[in-house]
Amino acid sequence: MQYLEVPLSEDGRARLDCYVPEALFSAGGRRLRPAIVIAPGGAYLMHAPLESEPPALRFMGMGYCIFVLRYHVYLLSDPTRMDGAPAGGAPAGAAPEVDPSSHYPVQVVDAMRAMAYVREHAAEWDIDANRVYAMGFSAGANVMGLLAERYDDAALLAAAGASAGAARPSGLVLCYPMVSAEGLCDGDGDTAGEDGAAGEGAAERPAPMPADIAALVTRALFGTQTPSPDDFSNVDLRRHVRADLPRTFVWQTAEDEMVSPAETTELVALMLRAGVAVEYHLFERGPHAMGLADGTAAERPGLAKVEAAEAAEWVGLCARWLALDGASE
Repeated sequence: MQYLEVPLSEDGRARLDCYVPEALFSAGGRRLRPAIVIAPGGAYLMHAPLESEPPALRFMGMGYCIFVLRYHVYLLSDPTRMDGAPAGGAPAGAAPEVDPSSHYPVQVVDAMRAMAYVREHAAEWDIDANRVYAMGFSAGANVMGLLAERYDDAALLAAAGASAGAARPSGLVLCYPMVSAEGLCDGDGDTAGEDGAAGEGAAERPAPMPADIAALVTRALFGTQTPSPDDFSNVDLRRHVRADLPRTFVWQTAEDEMVSPAETTELVALMLRAGVAVEYHLFERGPHAMGLADGTAAERPGLAKVEAAEAAEWVGLCARWLALDGASE
């Protein structure tokens, strides 16, 4: 296996971690492998470890070339904490070190560059350029969903230095996706304003995040503490569903306390109405941010349990879904 870290931005704050298995030889020739670009979650503040290397190694073991997208995130201090606490011996209450330029749409540009890089090196790494998938967890699913919806946006492509054909995912895997910023970026659920929701009868949201974390997430997403309704609309996956989205696999749990399973179901319904090929699994039990959901990664104090036997089935279900278009041949 080759492991490479490839910079994706001039500031060095976005990179692609590449896990490339050795080529397989069969009947005297090389076998092309499918590839998956994985965007971990972390509320646009950090990259969740549970959603980075564990799924990368699991799917690499199934025969995929794997690329973990380390897109721009807001916190530059302790990346293992969600509260923005400073690293090392910094005094309690000290402000976290942040990247003020890390907000939408820079993460989508990062994703475009990642997809284009994988396809640019497809021949070198025995990758089938027609089978390059995008997988995202939570906030990372928001990034990848926006990529699939905006893959031909001229301004974003110009910033990425990529073409629409290189940026578009062959398929999309959304793992407990952050569908919108509603309820995440407002401590009381009201920041989105009159037009912040998807409309009459919009899906109900989970309880809002604590105000201090919500303030960080708001800055991370929008670069301001007072985003406009248009800002919220820009990152709401329900607002930009289109008929030519790639085939999509979605999974979520009904117990998710962080992102709304009702919003996820609404997104899937909109995709179906648009004629997008979708497979959707809503598991009854399990908290947010489970990753593989099988206890592969150890728990840490203060974090939700990461093992749920039923939800852990998503990995095998996803593998079978990918195989429908020959991705596991």
